[in-house]
Amino acid sequence: MIKKFDLFVIGAGSGGVRAARVAGSKGLKVGIAESWSLGGTCVNRGCVPKKLYSYASHFSNEFEIMRSFGWNPKKPSFNWKKLVSNKKQELRRLNKIYLNLLLNSKVKIFEREASFIDNETLNVGGEIIKAKKILIAVGSKPRIMNFSAGKNIINSDKAFDIKKLPKNVLILGGGYISVEFASIFNGLGVDTTVCTRSDKILKGFDLEVATEIMKQMGDKGVKFLTQKFPKEISYQKGKFDVSYNTKKKEKYDLVMEAVGRVPNTENLNLENTDVKINKNGSIIVDKYFKTLAKNIFAIGDVIDRIQLTPVAIAEAMVFVNNLKSSEKKSFEYKNIPTAVFCNPNYSYVGLSEEEAKKKYKKIDIYRSSFRPLKYSLSKIKEKVFIKLVVNKKTDKVLGLHYVGDGSAEIVQGFSVAIVNGLKKNQFDKTIGIHPTSAEEIVTLK
Repeated sequence: MIKKFDLFVIGAGSGGVRAARVAGSKGLKVGIAESWSLGGTCVNRGCVPKKLYSYASHFSNEFEIMRSFGWNPKKPSFNWKKLVSNKKQELRRLNKIYLNLLLNSKVKIFEREASFIDNETLNVGGEIIKAKKILIAVGSKPRIMNFSAGKNIINSDKAFDIKKLPKNVLILGGGYISVEFASIFNGLGVDTTVCTRSDKILKGFDLEVATEIMKQMGDKGVKFLTQKFPKEISYQKGKFDVSYNTKKKEKYDLVMEAVGRVPNTENLNLENTDVKINKNGSIIVDKYFKTLAKNIFAIGDVIDRIQLTPVAIAEAMVFVNNLKSSEKKSFEYKNIPTAVFCNPNYSYVGLSEEEAKKKYKKIDIYRSSFRPLKYSLSKIKEKVFIKLVVNKKTDKVLGLHYVGDGSAEIVQGFSVAIVNGLKKNQFDKTIGIHPTSAEEIVTLK
């Protein structure tokens, strides 16, 4: 028996769930397929567990700060299994929330994998589904490299559930996932090394900020091997042997790959449809998220625009609102606040200095670097680094970059100003709250 839907969503991550439940609440007959856990990468093996583990890794700093303020805490101990267990409990709670959101919107849930038979027909775990419109929201997955020890090397999907903490770890790659996990492992007492082909980390981010973060992470004990990447990695007797361009091999307890992500399309059987993909495997869509098949759409990481959970959710809302609207709207990909939960935290909104120089003839750069009051009594060297990028001609603030404790909370608020085009002189008119680190943003000269 063929089941029919107005809309069928493949993938129950943040974007897919939002599209399904809002469409369902508008009276459409909606189905959704997910072969893993509800909530997708963000909830189960991305943003949420990463932030929880990031919190855990910061407490080693906090104990040192406590001593500088007169407290005398006993020597702390850390229980990895307890963290993993508590994390799993929290994710189960979030999975139930996603389940109830879908059920309350009368969305039919299929806990199975979906693949295309043709443009209008799907095979969902053996059931045949026909839908007037189909939305692909399957996200992305970690890129896997071809080393001999491949089956023993972990990636970001597996890192949260390793059986025990290693004494040392090698993380391959210099992107935000690598940098975040390096801070997590380092903060939990693991001897941590980051290895990258480039001479810098965080490619595509503001260069000066990336250099600052690399220095500060180095001060905390993270080691960086730049312009040096393994030729081979083997696994023997519970140890990883890593070979570079020399005969000498380095040994590690754990190796983690964080060399990017790829669209998760391989099991969709897209060859049975008119959908086309880019060279990197991402699905080609127009500004309304429509593929080359007129009834098939795609949002989120699988279209390789900006891979952030709030972006996928915003795309979902644009898609659903366009379903019954004669006046179609598109999504504007600019001034999207972003955070990297390394230690120290980094968050920004708007343009980097390099991007601004390409778009505008003259820009002004305002900077401040200082040791925050919280650390002033301790030996901790961490500094706050703030950078404002301004259009010299119009005085409009083009970008704000903040490195330091709570950066995401601070930049989230200031992003309202930058999204709405405020000027540097309007920042200057704002009175700062003293003594705070964030007050420096409105006093930059």
